[in-house]
Amino acid sequence: MTYDLHTHSIYSDGLLTPRQLVKKAKAIGLTGIALTDHDTVDGLPEFMQAGKDFGVFSIPGVELSTEYQGLECHLLGYQIDYHHPGLLSRLSQVIFSRKVRAERILELLEKHGLKLSWNEVVKDAPGDFVGRYQIYRALKEKKLIDDDLGKKAFDYYLGSQGVAYVPHRELSSIEAINLIKAAGGVSVLAHPGRSLDHNLIKTLALKGLAGIEAFHPSHTPEMAREYTTLAKQLDLFVTAGSDFHGIPGERELGSIHIDKEAIKKILSGL
Repeated sequence: MTYDLHTHSIYSDGLLTPRQLVKKAKAIGLTGIALTDHDTVDGLPEFMQAGKDFGVFSIPGVELSTEYQGLECHLLGYQIDYHHPGLLSRLSQVIFSRKVRAERILELLEKHGLKLSWNEVVKDAPGDFVGRYQIYRALKEKKLIDDDLGKKAFDYYLGSQGVAYVPHRELSSIEAINLIKAAGGVSVLAHPGRSLDHNLIKTLALKGLAGIEAFHPSHTPEMAREYTTLAKQLDLFVTAGSDFHGIPGERELGSIHIDKEAIKKILSGL
């Protein structure tokens, strides 16, 4: 019994619809998956219905982009009530902040000779989410940059040190943990190996963090062992996910997965 607990759909920066995502999970033999779109739950009704239709155990989730002491920190919320008024209200503010940020990014790109219209960025989006990867794809579709297989153009323009980078600082990590809890969910730290040290993780654990995504495509085996050990020390549970977006040639759905023990922790609500 295998579960992929980190996936994205067209409602954030993925390429598949929630239904297509669940159908693919069924085809490759996954027992279950979680949909964790960035800062939005708009795709969850379709996702949950598809889980019933295809017989795939589907966990409603979200990935919140947060900040703690100047560091970007992504938090996964699992088993959330995606109709929760407080959650929906706060996410609408976050999405508006993302729109303002994206408009500023487009202004900076134009100053560097790369002109995109708003419609060119969001033309295929079913929801209100807009992020850097939508802008990146629009740049490639308009042939303002090449295929960029090495992601050099992304890093130069949109990476954290890029000339058109604008930080997203709408939601604090502590607020996000509390928001997930208020919506009936449990919070898990996503891909901590990207930027976070142990002291920060310990602080978040004291504030209500429930788990660590120890197994992620960006983590080496050594890092996975390190975070598994840290999770035991802090009494956090361990999760795993492919961070699947459906982009050809990149990470595959189910390429990183976990067994039912993590699911028990998520479903129990701790």
